[in-house]
Amino acid sequence: MSWSVLTGYWSFEPIVLVSLALAAMLYWFGEWTSAARPLWRSLCYYAGLLAIFLALESPIDGLDGRLFWVHMLQHLILIMVAAPLIILGDPAMPILRAWPLKPRRRFLRLVTQQPWSRDAGAVLAFLTSPWTAALVFLVDLYLWHWDVLFNLTLRNQAVHDLEHVCFLSTALLLWSQIIDQKPIHARMTYLARAGYILLVGAAGNLLAMYFVFAQRPLYAQYANLFPRPFGMGALMDQQLAGALMWVPVLFVFAIAFCICLYKWLGDEQRSTEVGTVPAYRLLDGSLSSEVIRR
Repeated sequence: MSWSVLTGYWSFEPIVLVSLALAAMLYWFGEWTSAARPLWRSLCYYAGLLAIFLALESPIDGLDGRLFWVHMLQHLILIMVAAPLIILGDPAMPILRAWPLKPRRRFLRLVTQQPWSRDAGAVLAFLTSPWTAALVFLVDLYLWHWDVLFNLTLRNQAVHDLEHVCFLSTALLLWSQIIDQKPIHARMTYLARAGYILLVGAAGNLLAMYFVFAQRPLYAQYANLFPRPFGMGALMDQQLAGALMWVPVLFVFAIAFCICLYKWLGDEQRSTEVGTVPAYRLLDGSLSSEVIRR
């Protein structure tokens, strides 16, 4: 397989293209009908959609069944690039405001009057708590790398698509605990978020280390593939996938950790200047994050 073949292989999935176009148009229309927003948020949102497009429609998608490291790259783009960029774009309010006001109010009133709405709200509150979000993200990450499910994704396109949806949705859930959005503020203080990032990153890196140090190929689909693209052996392919999951992910989490720590130090400095001290909230959100007077 030559590089010319690689660069010329693009996918065409109408559902992906229509979904991305609809998400872009709703965000744009919501921005246009509401107050001005920082340009960097819009750029982050559209960059996140572009990352999804590259992960699912570019030659990355065409080669994910032949090279494990390309498959891993696809997952990392969804989890570590697209998801945080979309959350940084703060899309909730623009997309909500893109719908006409009267139908929107009528729909929300209808939903809130349903007997199941309170239970649904309780479930949503539980899922969006920091510990639950981290657990759901990690369980999803490990479950899809279980050899039975992973090999199934390589044989069944519907399962493969479900895998992508799960990775992106759980990543959005995780990053929403770290990055503030206008209508939904993260429940933890910046110091707690920094610790949260360390814990989640460490738990995820155990899987990466397993791929790097395994002595045999773990997935039959890649181990039995012949001929192999670019002459790369199955074990080397697996080790490269583990390295991608290890080093770049650590780099992204390190950036997020440093930003949270920097913002916490800034809050500390401002609290000292005005004579207040923060009442820090634990990771489970049991303490208030408001400042209290000395």
